[in-house]
Amino acid sequence: MRESKRVKIALAVALLITPIPGCKKSDAPQSTSKAAANGEHTRLYITVQDVKVRSGPGTRYKIIAEIKGGYTVNVTGQEGEWLRVVSKHGKPPGYIDHRFARPTGPENAPMARSPRGTYKTTADIPVREGPGMHYRSVATIPQETKVMVVGAEGDWLKVQSQHGNPPGYIERRYAEQVPG
Repeated sequence: MRESKRVKIALAVALLITPIPGCKKSDAPQSTSKAAANGEHTRLYITVQDVKVRSGPGTRYKIIAEIKGGYTVNVTGQEGEWLRVVSKHGKPPGYIDHRFARPTGPENAPMARSPRGTYKTTADIPVREGPGMHYRSVATIPQETKVMVVGAEGDWLKVQSQHGNPPGYIERRYAEQVPG
């Protein structure tokens, strides 16, 4: 492996994790991450073995880091079988397979708010077949249109069609949740 790649991986891992050697389930602190400071609910998990961090919730996404077993991570939500982990240093979030981590606190600790619900678009936005710019655009939703969000993958919201078409994806930054 090239030296620069090793350095980048080590830096990414260092930014995503905080080691707690010999950490016991009962003495793990509650989250103090920037995500929590920004109003995003987090929950501490501990990795049970080495785990790859991916850029999205699935094995088809790029590996962006690796976390060694026995380290704590801040989890802000779960998408299917994937836990969304956030950096304590403001780096982009990543995803780990839920089988490789367990909660450090009570099972009823808060998690991220569900992305499901009614949203309003803040611009004219394309609807894509999948969660990414590389997917084909299948429609455009005009600004100020209410949409029903049924899930999320990374920075993409999965929207339900009102006309019976398959669900599509819009960029999260162009939609805001409607209260209530």
